[in-house]
Amino acid sequence: MSAEQKRLIPGAGTSSYSTMNSSTSEKKRRDDEADFEEALDACGYSKFHYWLLFVCGWANASDAIEILCISFVMPSAECDLELDSKRKGWISSIMFVGMMIGGYVWGALGDTLGRKQMLINALVVNAVAAIASTFAQEFFLFLFMRLLSGIGVGGSIPVVWSYFAEFQPASKRGGALSFLATFWMIGNITVAGLAWIVIPHHLGVEGDGFVYNSWRIFVVLSAIPSILVSVCLWFLPESPKFLLSKGKGDEALQILKKMYSINSGRPESTFPYTQLICEEVSPHIKQSKETSMKDILAETMANTSKLFSPRLIRVTTIMIIINFAIQFGYYGLWLFFPELFNKLENYYKDHPDDSVSVCEIVDIPTNTTGIPCSEREPPADQVFINSFIISLSAGPSNVWTIFHMDKLGRKFFLCLSMILSGGSAFFIYLVNSSIANLIVSCVFGAVSTMGFNSLDCLGIELFPTDVRGTAMAITLIFARLGAIVGTLVFGYLVETHCAIPILMVAGLLVGGGLMGILLPNTTKKPLL
Repeated sequence: MSAEQKRLIPGAGTSSYSTMNSSTSEKKRRDDEADFEEALDACGYSKFHYWLLFVCGWANASDAIEILCISFVMPSAECDLELDSKRKGWISSIMFVGMMIGGYVWGALGDTLGRKQMLINALVVNAVAAIASTFAQEFFLFLFMRLLSGIGVGGSIPVVWSYFAEFQPASKRGGALSFLATFWMIGNITVAGLAWIVIPHHLGVEGDGFVYNSWRIFVVLSAIPSILVSVCLWFLPESPKFLLSKGKGDEALQILKKMYSINSGRPESTFPYTQLICEEVSPHIKQSKETSMKDILAETMANTSKLFSPRLIRVTTIMIIINFAIQFGYYGLWLFFPELFNKLENYYKDHPDDSVSVCEIVDIPTNTTGIPCSEREPPADQVFINSFIISLSAGPSNVWTIFHMDKLGRKFFLCLSMILSGGSAFFIYLVNSSIANLIVSCVFGAVSTMGFNSLDCLGIELFPTDVRGTAMAITLIFARLGAIVGTLVFGYLVETHCAIPILMVAGLLVGGGLMGILLPNTTKKPLL
């Protein structure tokens, strides 16, 4: 539909539609008519949006909890699930395989059936699979349940961002999304604190061939945020922007009226608008009832090919490489930090006068053969304290990006973050004390946060609207592949050739940061 025509979406029970020509629209438009952005602004910004931020924020945090909880489980589940370094690598990476599947499944359903319901479904799948995994007594069943959990996580991550953003007025959207991103740090802190409280204690029950101990209880507790968020979402409305895209203007207007009433404390009847004017939306967002699966697949392939057209192939390739590099580095190291700290603490407990590097410690095999699970000691408290401190270290970076992303620019934060992350990863190989290792790990976590925040902005702003969703899906695939390869490389090599994966992380991160210089500047520029 051309820019000269608009469709009037009724909001007072009428089922007819009308169009307005731009030359006469101002004359025909009444005081009680508004486009979506005007109506959203009229709702104000108060209690409803703060509650929405809290609920969606914890949805984001619950994903972080579910992804990172496994790094605390592996040291304690070593005996129960007969884990060696290779199996640990598979447990870490299988989550990302599920996330690749879930991202497409739930994302596509969210565009057709609704954001809210699909977000609830994804969170429930995540929670149920995570809880079910705690009853697994052998490795392969546990691995399968973690795959299902990843399918849930993979769906909730993209859907929650779409759902939350569509309630935000343009003037508040950037700051609101930045605050939403900080809940990932809150999830990191929560899972580290929860692991510290639960895992070191001898909890649970044991029977004939059945063990349900503290690390399993920890996994159940880690799933509770997903359950609570899914319950809270039942009491929140569907995205009014999504409803408009489906031609349900009356429902969208009723939601806006409720938002207005909650924010202002006034009756819904005092909302200044009774009708919404909606621009015709892009075909990849709005799908008619007659659209077949064949048509959807054809459009997806066409959009994918556009990303590799002469106009976009350069940006697409750079973004793919950067996404792969940052996730290889971040998850490759991050999911093994508790394991590395556990070995470090155990070694210095037996050799207090030694001074060795992290790689020298992990090269020493852990002699636990023949020791029953009931006689093994849980990880030392210092392991959990270190992880808690590392999670907390992302706080200053989040605050800095919230207030300065639009001042210093996306490229500044991306390049600075990845280069510093690569440098800190390299120095992990060189440190020879627990304190030094903790400091370098905190720096790695803090500077990595800036890179992820800036990459989120660039992923939206670098691509035109008609291919933006497809672009995010393609770059997300390579990001997950980076995470999978990173965790597998660490699982296979960390105990035999420790220097190789750490140097690979350093090289990829620094290289990705330098490639960021080649990206165009999008700061304070309108979307394409």
